Amino acid sequence: MYERGQITIPKQFRNRLGFQPGMVFVFTIEGNSVRMSAKNQRREKLEEARGCLKGMFDDIGTDALIAEMRGR
Repeated sequence: MYERGQITIPKQFRNRLGFQPGMVFVFTIEGNSVRMSAKNQRREKLEEARGCLKGMFDDIGTDALIAEMRGR
């Protein structure tokens, strides 16, 4: 481990597990071991967006909304 808390993951592991620069990882302690897993950022972004449009189109029906989206 480096002075700033950084660790190096060998290239063979990074390649096999598909790790990419900028990925975020979660560390959990299990007894005397540490488990590292990639954080699912796509899922989190989708969860953040869930419900953000709720109520925005309540005043327009589905058919009218689709027609508007298609430019009719």
